[in-house]
Amino acid sequence: MELNIVIALDVGGTFIKTCLVENGIPLSTSQMEFPSLADQDKEVILEQFMTIFRSQYEFYHSQFIGDERDSHWHIGLAFPGPFDYKQGICYVQGLGKFESLYGINLRKEFSERLEKIDEVWAQRLKSADIRFEHDARLFALGVSVDFPQDRFIALTLGTGLGSAFIDQSKINHQIQGIPANGWLYNQPYQDGIIDDAFSKRGILQLAQDLGALQPGMDVKELAELARLGSGPGRAVFSEFGKRLAEMLIPYIMLYEPNLIVLGGQLSKSYDLFGNALQDHIHSQQVQIYTSGNMLNHTFIGISRLFEQ
Repeated sequence: MELNIVIALDVGGTFIKTCLVENGIPLSTSQMEFPSLADQDKEVILEQFMTIFRSQYEFYHSQFIGDERDSHWHIGLAFPGPFDYKQGICYVQGLGKFESLYGINLRKEFSERLEKIDEVWAQRLKSADIRFEHDARLFALGVSVDFPQDRFIALTLGTGLGSAFIDQSKINHQIQGIPANGWLYNQPYQDGIIDDAFSKRGILQLAQDLGALQPGMDVKELAELARLGSGPGRAVFSEFGKRLAEMLIPYIMLYEPNLIVLGGQLSKSYDLFGNALQDHIHSQQVQIYTSGNMLNHTFIGISRLFEQ
């Protein structure tokens, strides 16, 4: 049996989460987490990636029984931007992470390092196809496995807002009237941009404005109070849902999706803002789906990069 094995990495500023995906199926026992060392110099960071590649290859072969010739290896990375995903060049700067990789072609660096390591794992991986993409797009691609015929807008709500536009399991990059690459984060909203309003800092600012924010409170504590019946807390999430609908409606009208997909930490509070969101986009005839496992969907999406 021919096996396509993807070493999938979800690269964050603090941790790199990784999993093996075999023929499109994440192998849960292979999930690992490594410090990203994102504040270190180029050499330290790149060696950490080599450590991850080696760890996953060796883990697979500690479990695998079969003909090595039947295995085709790939390496896929969800990487934060700014980034030239097609070429594999990192342009992250001024964010306190991966500064030392600025302008570096990571695909080339990985391939050259693998070529120079005279060990079985590196020699097997040196010819691997290496691809990069934004995590919001990969999450959306992963979800599209569950909704292969659907046309949907995917949003990731967390420290910032990520977005992707999907049609029948394909990423729509250029859509008339919608920002390039389907990225909504820097589009205007009220007195700022979308990223300011629909993110962790956005909901905390909304809580501050509505008098619901207590000293030392984070979104998790705010949600817990709201679930316990706090009037101000519930008002914050209701207003958040209303504003999210307000932001989405112009894009819904342009793109005409049948589904809105939500992921990220803030989507875990959907029970608090979902009714307001649904009420205000009800007339648009779209369903709403929230992912219970964004990371798993992201790993699946990484494997789908090699099918696009």
